[in-house]
Amino acid sequence: MNNFRLAVLSFILFVSVDLAQTIDSATVSITAIQVGNLGVDKSEWKSLSIKKNLPLYISFETSIDINKQVIYKVFLDGNLLSANLLDNYISLDELNIGTHVLKIVPAIVLGNEGIPLLIPFSVTDEKPLGAEETNDIGSSLLSASCISYLLGGLVLLQLLIIIFLLSRNKRSENSPKKEKEVKSTKVQDQTMQELISLKQTLTRLKEDLKQQQETNEYLQKQLKEVNTNIQDLERANLHLVEQKEKLEESKYKIEILHSQKEDMFAMAIHDIKNPASAIRGYIELLNSYDLNANEQQEIMVSLVASSEDIVKLSQDMCSILAKAMPEPKLNFSKHAINKVIETVVNQNVSYSKAKKVKLVKRTADDLPELNIDLEKIEEVIDNLVNNAIKFAPPDTTIEIASYLKDEKKKTVVVEVKDTGVGLTEEDLRRSFQKGAMLSAKPTGLEKSSGLGLWIVKKIIDEHNGKVWVESKLGVGSTFAFEIPVE
Repeated sequence: MNNFRLAVLSFILFVSVDLAQTIDSATVSITAIQVGNLGVDKSEWKSLSIKKNLPLYISFETSIDINKQVIYKVFLDGNLLSANLLDNYISLDELNIGTHVLKIVPAIVLGNEGIPLLIPFSVTDEKPLGAEETNDIGSSLLSASCISYLLGGLVLLQLLIIIFLLSRNKRSENSPKKEKEVKSTKVQDQTMQELISLKQTLTRLKEDLKQQQETNEYLQKQLKEVNTNIQDLERANLHLVEQKEKLEESKYKIEILHSQKEDMFAMAIHDIKNPASAIRGYIELLNSYDLNANEQQEIMVSLVASSEDIVKLSQDMCSILAKAMPEPKLNFSKHAINKVIETVVNQNVSYSKAKKVKLVKRTADDLPELNIDLEKIEEVIDNLVNNAIKFAPPDTTIEIASYLKDEKKKTVVVEVKDTGVGLTEEDLRRSFQKGAMLSAKPTGLEKSSGLGLWIVKKIIDEHNGKVWVESKLGVGSTFAFEIPVE
C-alpha cells in the first residue's frame, strides 16, 4: 500500500513539474495500438482495456520537422521506463491488474520538450469473478482502497492541469498574437483530450470500485454463512461427544453387571450345592443307622432347613433373571454371632456324623451383636464348616470358636479349626482365589468347585472385615474371619 501511494504521488509530482517545463509546440499522436496479435480500433483508444498477460504495442508520431532528431521519454504510472527512446513505438509486457497511465514526452536533441501524450488504459483478469477473489476477503478490501487512492490522485492531477493551463495562458499574453492563438488552440485541444481521457478513467474507476464493494458484500454474506455452519457443526460435535460419553458409561455399567452376574451365578450354584449335599447326608443317615425318635426328629429339622435354603436360593435366582439385575445388596441388621454358629452346626451335625468327624463349639459368652447380613454370614460359616468336614479324615475333630479381639478397634473373630491334612505353601497363596483347586482331596469322594473360600472372602470384604488361613502340612488348618464391632 505504501509503494502504491508513493507511485501515485511521484506520478502527480512528475506531471506537474514536466508540464511546467513544456516550452515547445511539438505534440505526440497515436498512430496504432495492438494488443497481442490483434489491432485495436481507433474508437476504443480512449477506453482501452486489455487482458492480463497480453503484450501492448503502441505506435505514435510527432508533429515536428523531420529534419530534427526527436527522442522520447516514456513513463508508466509516474515511473520512467525509457529516457532516450528513438523508435516511434513502445511495447509493454507483464502488466499488473488495475488502471494505468502511459505518458510519452517528445524532446528535441537540443533539450526542448514538447507536449506530453497521456494514454490511460486498464488491465483486467481473465478469470471470472470468484475464482480467486473469494479466497481472500482482505485482498478485495485492499483493491477497493487502492482504487480510492488512485481516484484521489487523478482528481488532484486534474486540478494541477487546470492550474497549469491558467498559468500558461497568463504567460502567453506577452507572446505575439498569432503564436499565442496557435499554441492556445493546440493546448486547449490537448487539454480537452486529456480531460476526456481522465473522465473516462474516472468513470471506469468508479465502476471498478462499485464492483469491488458488491464483491465485498457478497463475500461478507458468504463468511457469515460459513460462521453459522461452523457453529452448527460445533454444536453437533458437542452433542456427539456427550452421546459417546454416555455410551462409554453404559458400556462400563454393563461390564460391571456382567461381572456381577457371573459372580452371582457362581455363588448361587455353590450355595445350592451345600444344602443339597447336606440333604443327601441326612437321607443316608436315615437309611444307614437305627435312630431313635429324637435323632430322627433332628434330622428331619435339618432336612427342612436345607430344603428351605435351596428354595430360597432358587427364588432369588429367578427374581434376578426376571429383572436382569445383579445380586441384591446386603441387608444389614444386628445379630448375635453365636446363634448363627449354632444354626450352622445343627445343619452340619448329620454330615459330620456320616464322615465320623466330631464338631465342637467353643464360643465366648457376652459377645456384642454385630451389624451383619444374617444369611450371608451364615453362608460364610457354613462354607468353612462344610469344607472342614469335606476334607477331614475319619475320627478327627473340628472346632468352631468365637471371641472378642481387643485392638484399637474391637472386632469379633470366628475360627474353624481342623486336625486334617493341612495345606502346602502354594495352597496358602491360592486359597481365596476364584476357582482355585487345592492339592488336598475330599475324604469322602465329594466334588469340589474351588468357589467356597472365594465366596467367603467376597462376603467378608463386603462387611469391611478380614479373612485369613493358618495351616501346617500334616497337622491341620485354621480358617478365620473377623468383623468390626460398630
